[in-house]
Amino acid sequence: MTQFTKRKVTPAGCFNSEFRRSPAGGGRSLPHRRQRQRVVVQMIKCPTSALSAAPSASLPDNEDILRDILLRLPPLPSSLPRASLVNKLWHRIVSEPAFRRRFRAHHHKSPPLLGFFLEDFNFEQQLDLHIFTPTLDVPDRIPPARFSCPSKGSLLDFRNGLALLHCGSKAVVWDPVTNYQCSIDFPPEFNINCHVRIYFGAVTRDPNSSAFKLVMLYYAVFERTLCASVYESESEKWGEIISIETFSDISKPSVLVGNKLYFLIRYRSGGFLQFDLDNKSMAVIQLSEDIPIPEGSHVQVLRTQDGGLGFAVVTKHRMQLWGKTAISGGNVVRGELQKTVELDQLLSLRPSTSVHESSVIGYDEVSNTIFLWKTMGVFMIQLESMKFKKVSEDTCIRGYFPFASLHF
Repeated sequence: MTQFTKRKVTPAGCFNSEFRRSPAGGGRSLPHRRQRQRVVVQMIKCPTSALSAAPSASLPDNEDILRDILLRLPPLPSSLPRASLVNKLWHRIVSEPAFRRRFRAHHHKSPPLLGFFLEDFNFEQQLDLHIFTPTLDVPDRIPPARFSCPSKGSLLDFRNGLALLHCGSKAVVWDPVTNYQCSIDFPPEFNINCHVRIYFGAVTRDPNSSAFKLVMLYYAVFERTLCASVYESESEKWGEIISIETFSDISKPSVLVGNKLYFLIRYRSGGFLQFDLDNKSMAVIQLSEDIPIPEGSHVQVLRTQDGGLGFAVVTKHRMQLWGKTAISGGNVVRGELQKTVELDQLLSLRPSTSVHESSVIGYDEVSNTIFLWKTMGVFMIQLESMKFKKVSEDTCIRGYFPFASLHF
């Protein structure tokens, strides 16, 4: 094997190096007269004046570099507390309000799924209890007692770290992390014949501010009409009430796709209710007849990985995921079947003959995670990776409200 040793170094400003062959074992190089081959590396000489004329780039100081590094920590509950224990400098940086605002802005599109809330009715006190169950592992696991819902109302929606509850003639917006609450009176029209109306709602928040929008809907049973109004926290006012005729109310929390909210109309062939947040308009979207919806199946609206509209059709032992949807002029949605999942094989379950084997009870649009009830418990399934986790031994079919938030 041949090694090369440096012969001489040229003056500053010149890149001119000579190398001579030396024995593979190292040691002194052979004299020039005995060398059989000489390798000369000649590089272009750069004028000193050209180097001096180049502007010197200013580098950020060490704290700026450290802030950029810490900004890229995963947005998990333990990340910033553990970083603050390294030394006093790290503690000071991660404690700065400005850094925390940057951290939140950097990760606002991918908050971690901390767990879920479910409603449990207390018969002795005759009220709904909202129980938090964590899904992350230690050290990111949040104690259930950390989020104690102060309202006695029923949960309607969770989005952008906010919860929406219906409490009598009021809507309550609650931030479980800060325990902030905002109680908002319904428009007068919402309180007429309230005993024959079914209420629904959705909440959205600007990730760069504390402003939020609240969409409240009710279904008038006798009129078979869905009515809605939008409340904006910045103006503290409700918008005009809009309505649309439907033969059924809606079920399950909404899914936000772009600037539109999608609610599932309760009956199997009812399709979706689309609410446009920009235009403040509603439309009923029917599923194409080309899309098979077997009897007894469950349909769940999805937000696909590319940010489009999708849906899942869950039957007794199978889940079909549809995407690449398009809505035609007749408000009919068509799509392509993207994936078919045999649930018993995925979850390693023994075959069952139960009629109500599977039920979709929750969905997180940010992580594209579905909560699936089976007779032996509740499973959380991430729909891209198909990774799953059993999160409950619950034998009751009830709504699960996933809670994703930056916890600090």
